[in-house]
Amino acid sequence: MDTAHKFVKGLEASTITLDFLSDTAAASVNATLQAAWGTTVALTLKQTSAATSATNPLYSTTVLVNNTTDINGAVADIGTQSITFTCNSPIVITTS
Repeated sequence: MDTAHKFVKGLEASTITLDFLSDTAAASVNATLQAAWGTTVALTLKQTSAATSATNPLYSTTVLVNNTTDINGAVADIGTQSITFTCNSPIVITTS
């Protein structure tokens, strides 16, 4: 007979915030984000371009692209975007 509460992992609710330098050239940041607008896309991240390992893990998930800040800042500022994406799948960490 149980005498205490037992807890288990529930549904994951994750977000990822990424900072971009805005670029309006074809196939660059703004065009890529606009093409993905309203869809769920695969996202993978690593610290460096070196092979995936315990010291350079690969993070994988899918994210909903539903917000951008194409125009941001003042005159003469470098155009940047800080975007928070909602994950539509668990974040998986691969080390090999």
